[in-house]
Amino acid sequence: MKMIYNEYIMLTDKHHTPLFGNPEMGTLYLTLAILAFAEGLIGVFVPIYFWNLGFPLWKILLFYFLHSAWFLVFTFSLLPLIKKLSDKMMMFLSIPFLVLYFLGLGTMKTIPLLFFALPIASAIHGLLFNIGYHIDFSSVAHREKLGKEVGMRSVLASILSLAAPFFGGVLIAAAGFQNTFFIGSAILLISVFPLFFFPNRNKSKNLSIHSITPLFKEPELFPFTISGIGYATEAIVRGAIWPLFIFIAIGNFKEFGTIISLGLIVTAVVTYLVGYLADYGKRRNVITWTSIGNAVVWLIRPFIILPPILVGVHIGGNVVTSGLMVAWTSQYYKITKTVSDATAFIISREILYNAARVIFIPILMIIAYYLPTNVFFSLSFVAAAFASLLFIAANETHSHLVTGPTTPEHGN
Repeated sequence: MKMIYNEYIMLTDKHHTPLFGNPEMGTLYLTLAILAFAEGLIGVFVPIYFWNLGFPLWKILLFYFLHSAWFLVFTFSLLPLIKKLSDKMMMFLSIPFLVLYFLGLGTMKTIPLLFFALPIASAIHGLLFNIGYHIDFSSVAHREKLGKEVGMRSVLASILSLAAPFFGGVLIAAAGFQNTFFIGSAILLISVFPLFFFPNRNKSKNLSIHSITPLFKEPELFPFTISGIGYATEAIVRGAIWPLFIFIAIGNFKEFGTIISLGLIVTAVVTYLVGYLADYGKRRNVITWTSIGNAVVWLIRPFIILPPILVGVHIGGNVVTSGLMVAWTSQYYKITKTVSDATAFIISREILYNAARVIFIPILMIIAYYLPTNVFFSLSFVAAAFASLLFIAANETHSHLVTGPTTPEHGN
């Protein structure tokens, strides 16, 4: 084991790979990249899988609503357990639930009741992995390099992800959904193993609901909270509705996977460049202009008719979205380094995102149920455009939260 550890350190040590600031950061990059590839084989195809099973749009959205609702339930009910787990143990324990989720998707056609059970597995995975990952990343990230580190994380994830939708489309066309789900699940099982070569981090001993809820009312955090609502609502349209729109327009798994992959190729370049800009005092400008650009792209999407235009708009949307997310996420991690309890802040954001979706998704479901499909897509894209503009509120976050002293908990 010691020999394996030493060889692994050589692979991630900054003297051997200058892109990685430290070995643990390199490991986090690797873990996220492997997860991105495995989820890229499957995740983007989930709403399409439901569509092919004959589910109406409102029922597909119900699945995502159940995920967010269960996420909130487990956040509060499992908080005593979460307090006892280290960051890496949370990530490790999350993977079996994601595997169950993907394998369950493969058998949903024969066991329809899994539609209501699988959101439980996906919610537990999301809860454990997101909290554990953000604690770990924020702990090892360097304040002065946050933009580049977030950008590099996105670049590596995009590099592996860009091939995943293409291969996923080919696998689904050749072997079916169930075998593709199995392959993706096998990859997931090995993704977090390297993390255990590094020290575990335990969370705040005083973590409780009472330490989390005040963060929603904190005036200095309120602008960033508003931007978080924008992120939560825009992401559900981008992740669940836009892929379905592309597939309905294209009607072919291989071509769909190719289009998604093309968008990720451009993303890999843009994210790292934006990371540099964020570190050199341009973060607010990037957030402003990419928020506006993303809103414009969303407003163009209802008028798309021809497939070539669809491809161009998808790639353009990926460019502005990736730039926006790198700049906004770097601000997120800067805040974790200045608040008094970073873990409470991280959990409060997860609660915020899913609470916003629990409110937003039923509105989409009503629109999908009562209005024609083309009207549903158009209204969804307009809603995403308005949500994108909420990111600009992040620029009004009190300056000391993004420039203040480092907390002892994080040490960078």
